[in-house]
Amino acid sequence: MPASYTGAEKRRMAWLSARAFKQSMAGDPNVDTIDDRIKREVDRIQKRAEERGAAEVKALEQRLSEARRAAAGAKATMRTSKGPERVKARREMHEHEQAARRIERELRRYQ
Repeated sequence: MPASYTGAEKRRMAWLSARAFKQSMAGDPNVDTIDDRIKREVDRIQKRAEERGAAEVKALEQRLSEARRAAAGAKATMRTSKGPERVKARREMHEHEQAARRIERELRRYQ
C-alpha cells in the first residue's frame, strides 16, 4: 500500500523508533519490552499515512485520465483542422501529453 508521510510524522516515527530501540536494549532479549503505547502510536501514524497515500494515488489517477482525454480531444481537433488552428491544436496536444507523462512519473513513485 502506498504511504505518504508528512515531515512531522517522519520525525515522530524516528523518535518513537529510538525509544523502542532503547527499551528493547534495556530489557531481557527474549521478551518484548517495548511499551504498547509506542506500538499503538506507530500503527496509528502508519495507518494515517497509508490512507493519505491511497487518496493521493486516486487523485493522480483521476488527473491522468483527464489529461489523456484532453490530449485525445486535441488530437482529434488537430486532425480535422487546417492552418493556425491545427498548429494550436498540435501544441495543446503536446502539452496534455507532457502533463500525462509527468503524472505517470509521479504515480511510479507510489509503486
